[in-house]
Amino acid sequence: MKPLMIGNIRIERPLILAPLAGITNLPYRLVCRKGGAGMVWAEMISSRAYHFRDRRTKEMAVFHEEEHPVAAQIFGRDPNEMAEAARFLEGRGADIVDINMGCPVKKILKSGSGVQLMREPDLARTIVQEVVQAVNCPVTVKFRLGWSATETNFLQLGKAFEEAGAQALILHPRTRVQGFTGAACWEAIKELVDAVRVPVIGSGDVATGEEAARMLFNTACAGVMVGRGALGKPWIFDSMHAYITGTGMESLDKFRPELVQMHLELLLEYLPGRQSIGHLRKHLAWYSRGFPEGAAFRRTINELAEARDIIKMAEDFFGISVKL
Repeated sequence: MKPLMIGNIRIERPLILAPLAGITNLPYRLVCRKGGAGMVWAEMISSRAYHFRDRRTKEMAVFHEEEHPVAAQIFGRDPNEMAEAARFLEGRGADIVDINMGCPVKKILKSGSGVQLMREPDLARTIVQEVVQAVNCPVTVKFRLGWSATETNFLQLGKAFEEAGAQALILHPRTRVQGFTGAACWEAIKELVDAVRVPVIGSGDVATGEEAARMLFNTACAGVMVGRGALGKPWIFDSMHAYITGTGMESLDKFRPELVQMHLELLLEYLPGRQSIGHLRKHLAWYSRGFPEGAAFRRTINELAEARDIIKMAEDFFGISVKL
């Protein structure tokens, strides 16, 4: 497993946390870095919201010295607004700016963004070109196979993005129609690798070390991006590295309570007051999967209204001690 270079950014472990809306905030990114991720992707930010100086959008663009290298993802359809948002994120400390052209969510599609842009190849290429010219840091693009099985244009767009200056491509090999259902077509990742000169990062259906190893070997991609497979298992990156390199095999998929404790403390620090409650509930639900009495634990924390009470339940359940 070789280090990955995206422009001038060196990623020692090409095992990367994917951007997940409402999940990959600063606390979770820091925990995943501690769990072995070679790089982390922040949740996507609306270029239009930034253009109108939305307060929450600015608050999302907070990066910590211990999480670098970190990529910030933007979505939108106006080239000037996208360039403006990219400059802002670079100024806030993002090492890479990533353009989202793969989100299949209806709300994003209605704005003409995400995977909708794959149906407008000229505009998509212009957006990449404008963002590349706006910043000094590397620019990447995350996209899909296309709209449907009869409307796939990932190879043409991958080449166009490379020509426009993108320094790496991330492919989630499903169509918009598939969403997150069905099997990811890893063969398409190999096709893209063979078609372009810039690094290609593969994404989709990777939740174990064996799957990460197969993706790297079968597609010759330069890196593996993990999204849903990391939920409740931020240590999955160490597990994958151990499997691929054949080192530390005894620690594969071993539950790590110290990372749960770290995550809860970071949530309390960076999302004070009631802001943390929703995040505490959903992450603790993922952490408790597979535990005896896990279902009862989840029911209880969903009924609690105070962060301190949720933390106390988590301490008893996982045998940890959280600093309040």
